[in-house]
Amino acid sequence: MSVRGTALINLDDLSPATRKELEVWGQYLAHLGEDPALAARAAKGGSAVVELERLAAVKAYLIAESDKALKEAVYRARSEKLSWHTIGNALGVTGEAARLRYADR
Repeated sequence: MSVRGTALINLDDLSPATRKELEVWGQYLAHLGEDPALAARAAKGGSAVVELERLAAVKAYLIAESDKALKEAVYRARSEKLSWHTIGNALGVTGEAARLRYADR
């Protein structure tokens, strides 16, 4: 994926685990593209709908993965004794909002 020829990410900078996750996700998307129901709808002129559904699925996946990574980073920050105030500032919210969202219950 690129914007005006500029790579959004450098694959060489990704950890092996992240590269594996992207590979698995790519295989999943390829499988979706081979779905006979999607192919039939696209053939009937529904390619715009199929593309919207595909992109909505990609968006949902990316949001879920970024939320998971963010939670892990917050837990790591707390284990390093960072205050909720500091964490909230980093996230662009108040410390109280960060604590309410991420504190173990």
